[in-house]
Amino acid sequence: MLVGVLRVFGVFFLVAVIGTVGLTWWLRRQAVVRYARSQSEAHNRFVEVLVALLVRLAEVDGPINRGEVGAIRKFFQQARGYRAERLLWVRDLIKTSRRSSEPVEALCSRIRSQYGFQERFIVIQVLARVAEADGRLGREELAFIERVAIEIGLRPFVSAFGGEFGRGHARRDAPPRSSPVNDALAVLGLPPDATSADIKSTWRKLSLENHPDRVTHLGGEFRALAEERMRGINEAYTRLKESGRV
Repeated sequence: MLVGVLRVFGVFFLVAVIGTVGLTWWLRRQAVVRYARSQSEAHNRFVEVLVALLVRLAEVDGPINRGEVGAIRKFFQQARGYRAERLLWVRDLIKTSRRSSEPVEALCSRIRSQYGFQERFIVIQVLARVAEADGRLGREELAFIERVAIEIGLRPFVSAFGGEFGRGHARRDAPPRSSPVNDALAVLGLPPDATSADIKSTWRKLSLENHPDRVTHLGGEFRALAEERMRGINEAYTRLKESGRV
């Protein structure tokens, strides 16, 4: 009799555990769906293609591992403030991107056709942040970022990628920079022989194109990157003025 009662109790307990786990999973999935629906299509589409490129970046030295997945999630959690269902959404995007066979060229084509220069720079900034998560920007990672930059139409700015787009950590094998003035010109996408008129007109153009208010459609989490880019443009222009080039 006691054995029978215990068996019945065990069955009910097992069913309760399975039911609780299933309900928890369902509630979390619904939270993710609600979050995605609460965001604009532009925001969701941008994060989706961004995560896909981050996965391709992690794969440049072989199959993506758990640590690299963690670095992507950590970026969104710590740098962009993602929590709960937002972080679960990113996890799902990572899984989807790992299963996808869409090539880098196709992803870059989507970015170039759907977004302006400011959004494209944010893509490069994010790639650099995640690549530098281990404290350095390796040769393969930098080559990938430069490849993406060229594919999305940022070729004139590639020479500035040693530091301006990351946290100031140039890659270990990078050649010595020519001069602070040429570095500032590179941030503006200008050659060393740029004239004063070229510098002024380019600075005005970039200031308009890169104003942080222009990325509100991507969500507030990307505004800080836009503000950082804007500061870099203004600092480069100030450096050029102080050097007498303007």
